[in-house]
Amino acid sequence: MTETLTLTYGYTAKDLAAVRAYVQRVAPAIIARTYYDPDEDVFASTPSAMERHLRTLLDGLVKVAIEQGSPALAEHLRSSIKKHGEPKLTAVTFRMVTEAAALAAASPAASHAIGRWFRPRIASRLKGEGIGTVGELVALCNRRGGSWWRSVPRVGAGRAAVVVAWLRRHETHIQLRVDADVDSRDPLVADEVVQIWPAEPNPFDGDQVGRSEPPQRRLTLAPLERMAVPNALSGADGENRSVAFCYIQARHDLEAVRAYLNKYRDQPKTSRAYTKEVERFLLWSVVVRGKALSSLVVDDCEA
Repeated sequence: MTETLTLTYGYTAKDLAAVRAYVQRVAPAIIARTYYDPDEDVFASTPSAMERHLRTLLDGLVKVAIEQGSPALAEHLRSSIKKHGEPKLTAVTFRMVTEAAALAAASPAASHAIGRWFRPRIASRLKGEGIGTVGELVALCNRRGGSWWRSVPRVGAGRAAVVVAWLRRHETHIQLRVDADVDSRDPLVADEVVQIWPAEPNPFDGDQVGRSEPPQRRLTLAPLERMAVPNALSGADGENRSVAFCYIQARHDLEAVRAYLNKYRDQPKTSRAYTKEVERFLLWSVVVRGKALSSLVVDDCEA
């Protein structure tokens, strides 16, 4: 995620990172893939267009640095342009140029598009949840609380914490506050949990290992928010679980179910109805069918 300020000339932190890469002789095609979205940024559609855009950005930065920087830096840049026809920058002089240009910096605003401050991968995932602006992202966090990220594909707790920290740092400029409970643990996970078991004799009971008598019959029911499932029936290795690519950060069936229900946290009636049905289905799967939810097949569903 980008964290520096946006320049008044329309430069974002992504632009600065892209120009830095260009100064370091990174190919324009690689810069386009890394920092921009070719579907939204026309200048990133071809390497030549990308290079023209980068050259324009660099020229603009140099112009601002000449106007806002120290006399020594301005003289160095003018001499370089006079001698080479363009400014020849090293990593050190580029940093000096960007620091000088940052004197005319603007801050993030609630109306700014997500793509202006976040890299394409994160921005596209947020857009998939209908989040297009910084203000809408703050609203999403406040509506859904500490588990707001669960319904966003490929955004885990770590990235979510970075996003929230960035929003908090810029609260004054965005003029929107992220609620305190956004940092709390997921309210769907209760302190006191109850482990459910199949109704049939349980072969997964560790207490029975090495005993000659048959395992005890155990049947424990629990509401979804207090439910735990034995590891063998958790779905961590479910038959229908994707082993190649998962869209959400769910280690087992309970986390996947909670991620699904999290999408409806701001729709109380729908959330209650869906929670009731999912809870019944999960209990039936484990207790009656003796299978992980993600291991159910057509015959199970028909039953």
